[in-house]
Amino acid sequence: MNKHLSPLALLFFLKDQVSSKIGLLPAILVVCDYLNFLKGQYFIQISCFVVLVLLAAFVEYFSFTYEFLDNELVIRSGLFKKKEKHIPYSRIQTIHTNHPFWIEPLKLTKVILETANQDDDGIVVLRVISQAELERLQATMQVAESAVEDEVKGYLINSRDLAIYTLTSPGIIAGIVLVLGFYGKLSDFNIKIDFSWPLLLLVLLVGIVLSFLATWQRYYNFNIYNEQNQLKAKSGLFTKTQMTLPVKRIQGIIFEATYFRFLTKLVSIQAIASSKVTGEEEGNINLIPVVEAKYAADALHELLPTWPSVIKKLIPLAKSGKRALFVYRFNCWFWISLVVNLLAYLYLGQAFIWVAILSLVIGLYILFTSIIIGKTSGVSFDDKYLYLGTKRYFKIIKAILPRDKIQYLKLSQSVWMKRKKLMHIELEVMDKNYGYQIRVRYLPEQVAKNVQKWFMEK
Repeated sequence: MNKHLSPLALLFFLKDQVSSKIGLLPAILVVCDYLNFLKGQYFIQISCFVVLVLLAAFVEYFSFTYEFLDNELVIRSGLFKKKEKHIPYSRIQTIHTNHPFWIEPLKLTKVILETANQDDDGIVVLRVISQAELERLQATMQVAESAVEDEVKGYLINSRDLAIYTLTSPGIIAGIVLVLGFYGKLSDFNIKIDFSWPLLLLVLLVGIVLSFLATWQRYYNFNIYNEQNQLKAKSGLFTKTQMTLPVKRIQGIIFEATYFRFLTKLVSIQAIASSKVTGEEEGNINLIPVVEAKYAADALHELLPTWPSVIKKLIPLAKSGKRALFVYRFNCWFWISLVVNLLAYLYLGQAFIWVAILSLVIGLYILFTSIIIGKTSGVSFDDKYLYLGTKRYFKIIKAILPRDKIQYLKLSQSVWMKRKKLMHIELEVMDKNYGYQIRVRYLPEQVAKNVQKWFMEK
């Protein structure tokens, strides 16, 4: 039986129509004046435009229907050019839902379905349907998937860990900058505020609190569990979010921590997944946003019993590799800071001292991070998996990568490194875009070649 979306979907169709056609309004006004059609009667011209947009939204809504059959979902759309899309349930890979707080009391939700197709047709959006319809779709998917029945296992986020995670989030800095910017703009409205340190501290505190609440509500009551080889997660306070991810889509597991979270012994467990609707950077999905490092392996094993429960002990960098890593990072900082400080001395006068202090702070930061990277970098492998420890951007990561999911692996070595018998390893696994690259620098040459030999055996 064909069904229409909830009438509330009209609002979303209308929003899309306005977004796509608002750019035509100035052109319509100019053409009407040029053709002397309703010239100068802008109210009537704009009213006609509004009527056309409303009519287009109504047509789009009433021509869009969906139908749940025994083995497939059928989507029909179009008024003059009819389109009919048949989507077998077994082809649906992930389900994402989003229901803002204002439609939650009506038990309605927006559903995004991703199929096995890798083009734009692989994404199907049901803008507003009932929770009962969503549950019916999920139940039918489970039958069609014919997955092995597994015990439902999961993880519920710890409030203490979430609080520390939020306080160490880069969003805290962004919130402070935003509030400071608003504080500075008050003068534009002729609002005079006497500067004082207590007031400034209050402004900073407001920025921290707003950023804290934004991150807190996103992961509030985060819960993830494994049901019939599908990972299902729910979270959110004001905006509820849900995620369904088949285990077979996972290309690798990442234990990730910023430098500050590394000191607090907290990590995030992420899945590298070939999914285009994760809502995250690259193709990573937060399986567990934050957990104590000592419990991370157990938490992962609860979700993925067939994956390794721990990272095999890594072969660390040799002393020469650690020295090379530090020298490389130190040289980058030294020459850049030398040029910057020289220019500051010549053109900034006494303000040069602040540039010099900032350069010193950055130097200490590089020293601190070099020690952490040297201690955590390494590589190891077993019959099926490659285990890596390295730095990626501003984060410390440990990765578990199945051999058959690695797209390529290459070794690189400069002339200077050849004398030291050191090598870099670079590899890639598939994610939602072009691939997730990982690089381990300054490994012992023989260790790197052993990894290459292991990879070639697949």
